Amino acid sequence: MKKEMNATDASAYENERRNPAAAVRTGIIGALEEEVASLSEAAANTKTTSIAGMTFYEGTLDGRQAIIVKCGIGKVNAGICAQLLITVFHADRIINTGVAGSLNAAIEIGDIVISTDAVQHDFDLTPLGYAPGELDGARTPSLPADAEMRRNAVHAVRQCVPEAHVFEGRVCTGDQFISSSARKEVLAAAFGGLCCEMEGGAIAQVCLQNGIPFVIIRAISDKADGSAEMAYSEFTRAAAIRCAAIVRAMIASPV
Repeated sequence: MKKEMNATDASAYENERRNPAAAVRTGIIGALEEEVASLSEAAANTKTTSIAGMTFYEGTLDGRQAIIVKCGIGKVNAGICAQLLITVFHADRIINTGVAGSLNAAIEIGDIVISTDAVQHDFDLTPLGYAPGELDGARTPSLPADAEMRRNAVHAVRQCVPEAHVFEGRVCTGDQFISSSARKEVLAAAFGGLCCEMEGGAIAQVCLQNGIPFVIIRAISDKADGSAEMAYSEFTRAAAIRCAAIVRAMIASPV
């Protein structure tokens, strides 16, 4: 028996027919509640689903289909979350948003890093002949972000937060909160990254293994040399506002 469309289904179908970009489903991942709260609150027609201790908000954001979720801190949480977005919620692309520590002296607090690629700096198979960060079966530690999503992200930063400088470069991920300037110098020398955090590399790996485009957006919370810093909770709230504006601008742009 053929199912008849209700008014909401018909409206959504007509919107997608006229605007194919509206049919693209974007998964949005943040590690902390502050990083996703304003986005989930702005979403319309949402339904919530809880899986593996994570709450997924599925609805529309500025007229585009989106699934918004807090994954929790660390690579395991991030990897589980990304796979659920792809397998259960059929995300067509994934944006990872949040904060990170700088690895480059040119990057100031509040500036934005857009990933060219990610590496997992704590993944070490060097005794087996692999390069530092190189994953099993890979020829390089690099996990490249989608070029089109990168361009859209950079444009969104310049449009929404023109007071911030935007940098494109490598994001270094590991299950360690890196606070010492000495450790940051080691990571920068070994991997050439612009910032360090705890989720992006895992999300990158899952997306690439599933053929899903992704990009990582990070607001910088501290200087590379530790010469300037802000209370983490205070900065996270401020960064969330910036990152939410960037993500919404990306969602609204043509795919």
